[in-house]
This record gives sequence, structure tokens and C-alpha cells, in this order.
Amino acid sequence: MLPDMKAYQSNRRRMAWAALAMMIVTTTAVIIDPERMAQADAVLMMMYGSLSALVGAYFGFAKGATPPPPPSRDEECER
Repeated sequence: MLPDMKAYQSNRRRMAWAALAMMIVTTTAVIIDPERMAQADAVLMMMYGSLSALVGAYFGFAKGATPPPPPSRDEECER
């Protein structure tokens, strides 16, 4: 169990949005000056793959994740 679930979720959300922003900035740079970015083609493809997997995992896994229910009074008494 995580000690601070709200901070954990907030940090994951910021990480996903930062990755999405990096992908947008890189796409804009490629559109503006494609000749210059052609030299870094392999690096850009690996970056896109990694960042899109990160963003997809965050939005995909976050959709199905539900927080566990709080323990009931009966469970607390049994401990």
C-alpha cells in the first residue's frame, strides 16, 4: 500500500502530461524543419515509441483502476 496515494496519482498524471507535451514539441519541430530532424530519425522513433507507451499505459491503466474500499469496522476489530 502506498503511504500517499493522492501525491502518487498526481505525480503520475504530471509525468504523463509532460511526456505528451514533449511529443507535441518534437512533432512541431519536425514539421517546422524536417531536414534538420532527419539526422535524428532513429532517436525520434524510439522516443515516440517510449513516450507513447508511457502515456498509453497511464491513461489505459488509470481508467480501470479503482481504489480499494476502506476496511470495515469488523475487519478492524479482528486485528
